[in-house]
Parts: sequence; C-alpha cells; structure tokens
Amino acid sequence: MKRALTFFLLLLPCTFLFSQDLSSVFQLTVPPRKPVKSLYRVIAFFDSRQDTTIGTWLSGPDKPVRLVLKTPVQPQLVNILNAYTDGGSGNGAILFQLKRFSFAEPARTRYCYLSAAIYALKDEGYAKLASLDTTLVITYAAELPSVLAQEANQVIDDFIAKAILLPATTAAVYNYNDLVHIDSVEKRKIPVYNTSTYTEGLYGTYNAFMNQRPDVRGEVKEKSDGKLSIRILDPKWEDPKGLTHIFAVVYKGVPYVVTHYGDYPLQKQNDDFYFTGKLRVTPATDGKAGVDVSSGLMGILPSADKADYRVLLDHTSGEFIHLQVLDTY
Repeated sequence: MKRALTFFLLLLPCTFLFSQDLSSVFQLTVPPRKPVKSLYRVIAFFDSRQDTTIGTWLSGPDKPVRLVLKTPVQPQLVNILNAYTDGGSGNGAILFQLKRFSFAEPARTRYCYLSAAIYALKDEGYAKLASLDTTLVITYAAELPSVLAQEANQVIDDFIAKAILLPATTAAVYNYNDLVHIDSVEKRKIPVYNTSTYTEGLYGTYNAFMNQRPDVRGEVKEKSDGKLSIRILDPKWEDPKGLTHIFAVVYKGVPYVVTHYGDYPLQKQNDDFYFTGKLRVTPATDGKAGVDVSSGLMGILPSADKADYRVLLDHTSGEFIHLQVLDTY
C-alpha cells in the first residue's frame, strides 16, 4: 500500500504543470469543518483527463479566458480531507481520480460535466469506493468561475465526505496501468460495448441498454420521413403529461437514444457512443430513469435548451455529456 501511494505522490510534481499566465483558475475549497468517522487519513490525486483545460469562457465581448484547475491539486484535497477527519478517524489511504471536468460552450448556458472516482489503497492496488458523474447546469453569468466554484466544490466536498465512510469491500483491485486505461477496463465488462449486433426492442433505462436486455413492451415503425414512431404498450410508462420517456430503442439493428425531442441514432466511434440532437435540461419530477439529465443535475436551471449538441454517452451512468453546441434555436 505504501509503495503504491508513494508512486502517485512522486507523480504529482511532473503531472500538474500549467502555464502561470492563465487568467482564471478553479480552486478546491475547504468545507465548513464537520468531522466524521473517516476510515482514511491520506489522499493522493491522479488526473486522467484528456484535456486539462476546463474550458473557455467569455469575460466580455471577444475576451475569451481559459479556465484551468489550480495546481498543485493534492494539497487542496488534503485540506478537504482534514476538515472531515479527527482523532477517531482511521489510517487508510485513498486516491482521487479526476476523469473529466469540462464545459461545452463559452457563452449562454454552460453545461459543466464532472466525472471522478475514489479508490482505497488495498493489497498494493486500488479498490473503487465511489464514482461521480454529474452535469452542472449554469446559466450565463458575468462571473462564471465563481458560480462554477460554488457548485462544483459542493459536489466534490459531498463526494469525498461520503466516500471516506466506505470500507474497501469490493473484490476487484486495479493496478496503476488499469487506472490509466480505466474507461476501457470498465467497458470490457459492459455488454453493449462488446458487440456489433444489438438486441431489438425498447429500453426503459441505461442499465437495461448497457446489458442489452429490453425491458419495455412496445412497437416501433418507420415513418415516411425516416423518423421512428414509438408506441409504448407498457402501463408503467403511461405519462399523460409527457414528462418521462424511455432511454433507448434498437430498430433494425440500429440503436437510438431517446430524448424529449425525438430519437437519435447512436454512432460508435473509438469505443464510445455519440449522438447529435436536441436536449431538454428541465428535469422530470417523477424520478424515472431515462430523462435527459441525471439525478446529479444541479446549479441554476434554465427552463429549456433546444440547441443541437454533439453528445457523448457516459459509459458508467448513461449521462449525456454535452461536448459541443452546434447551433442555437
């Protein structure tokens, strides 16, 4: 355990180097002190993001500013962990892996996607304690960094506070190489990522779709304009107000994701699923799975957004990750 932790600590000085002339930084902040019976006292940090820039925001007309994570990150995490520990806490060690932290557009509504995982050091490896996959929806504000800092820090603080109460009970233990390629390692265990032949039918949730087990009765027909006509014949999906919908459908071998505004074909590229379409950001109130945004949605909510987006499907949760806005309504 000590060797594994030391290895990550040695990585830190060379992993988190940014230019010092960046105009805006995101800093992790310490929550109000409220000690819990943490099982862990030591925390390390591993940044596996492909793009270490959170994004570009407009501080004024034609004034783009890059927003990056303040470095070094580990001392910031140590301060958060210290705020949650006291003399009765355990002596375990954890690793915080940041997988994605980015937003899709520099103006109007910002969708900031945050994905992370926390592992406990166990048997010279890493046992996953918890995962975080959430979308922060923040309407345009002159001081975007401060609004984002408030929302994102609350999410991260709560995530750490819950994870440090969890023992490492899972039998799966990852090594360093696994963590470097963790998305691929996880996808190899998900049926829909390991087939080119998809099971025909209707899927009410991402869990059903990822396991390729249709769980909703219904009919699918192709209309004259090439779009699909989906008829649900399952009482549990009756919703006269139209606030809910199924997650996906496979018709004639092609998988489609379903949103409030229609169904869009999923394209698999480089071991990921993408689609282009319109999304609704106002959350449904009944808690059913398959709505356009996950239960992790928070922030300052606009009423709706009908822009076309290039969207990535999160392989662990089915969350829609706004990658790029293509046009506005």
